[in-house]
Amino acid sequence: MSEIFFNTLSSNALALVQVLLIALAGAVLVRKQIFKSSDVKGLTLIVINVLLPSMIFSKIVQSLDPLKFPLWWVLPFVGIGLIAVGIIFALLFFIRDLSAKKSLLPIASMQNAGYLALPLGQAIYPEHFDLYALYTFLIIMGLNPILWSVGKFLNTGGNMIEFSWKQFITPPFIANVLGIMFVLSGLHHFIPKIIFNAIELTGTATVPIANFILGAVLGGISLRVWPSFSDTVRVLGVKFLIIPLFTVLVMIFLHIKQTNALMSDVILIQAVSPPAIAILIQIKNYGGDQQKSGSLVLIAYASCILIIPLWMAIWSFF
Repeated sequence: MSEIFFNTLSSNALALVQVLLIALAGAVLVRKQIFKSSDVKGLTLIVINVLLPSMIFSKIVQSLDPLKFPLWWVLPFVGIGLIAVGIIFALLFFIRDLSAKKSLLPIASMQNAGYLALPLGQAIYPEHFDLYALYTFLIIMGLNPILWSVGKFLNTGGNMIEFSWKQFITPPFIANVLGIMFVLSGLHHFIPKIIFNAIELTGTATVPIANFILGAVLGGISLRVWPSFSDTVRVLGVKFLIIPLFTVLVMIFLHIKQTNALMSDVILIQAVSPPAIAILIQIKNYGGDQQKSGSLVLIAYASCILIIPLWMAIWSFF
């Protein structure tokens, strides 16, 4: 039993370190000012508007089979559920000073569903990555609207931001919907191969560039000011203990691993992933405590090097 645990721990840790090495390169280039913030913004726009939608559409069209996976529509609700559990427990943990600490709730409850999960999945499950990516994108479909509405409201300290449907109708969301519509209607069979291959080839650039952006954003965080011990423990407690523990218990109760082992691994990785990088992007664009949130996010990413492999090793026993 211990041999299985340590083998799983070491292999997943190696995969995560491999992923984070690319992120480290991005962080170093930003620190050395070889890569400017405007460059990072430009890359982010390319990923969000071109590369990621291409990858989402191609993976859904290629991998989604409603006959073999009739409950595919449940996964967007899994994304919503993970956030709901995090917010509920974060509210309980911060109830006494909620008015001053509400900007910390998204850090405790809203995970990096793509920029870290996709490279990690490619490293751990190279032979099943298409299916892994499909499950990931379906979860993101439920997560993103909350991240860019409730999350943005809380990240900016509860400032009233003008509502716009554009915050929900993003290119990745459109790619999700289009991909599902093409599959359900059967139109995906009529996509010319040359066009599909071009879309798929464009999407292959998503994982390494997204991982580089992850490091570049983290590399721009100042190391001079750190959050209080109390805030750190509460945020990391919800993010890395409560959410994954709750998720594991639910999956055991529902026998998810026996039904679909890969999907259960995807859900666990989502549950234990560190905070969404979009949190820092929102604060930078719309206001908020960039230093406090940034330092907490940085601590969370440093912690996940051990915590993600540890939870994956624990999950190997079930």
